[in-house]
Amino acid sequence: MPTRQPTTTTKSRTEPRTAAPPVSRGIGLAFEWFLELPVPIVLLVLWVAGIVFFGVCALLTYVGISALVEMVGGAF
Repeated sequence: MPTRQPTTTTKSRTEPRTAAPPVSRGIGLAFEWFLELPVPIVLLVLWVAGIVFFGVCALLTYVGISALVEMVGGAF
């Protein structure tokens, strides 16, 4: 009794891939351009962005804790 071989469907490598949306392609090109800048500039920009991010986090934490202390302090 002969057995059937499993059939699998595979995509041909010659089929065109779907193109990414224009927005994500633009972001990718911008990021590629940014990474091609000189290393000191890239590191400086990333460092400044990190400082801004941590500053915003610290400010939001301060505002949140201040509001919490006012709510608890006002209850007594």
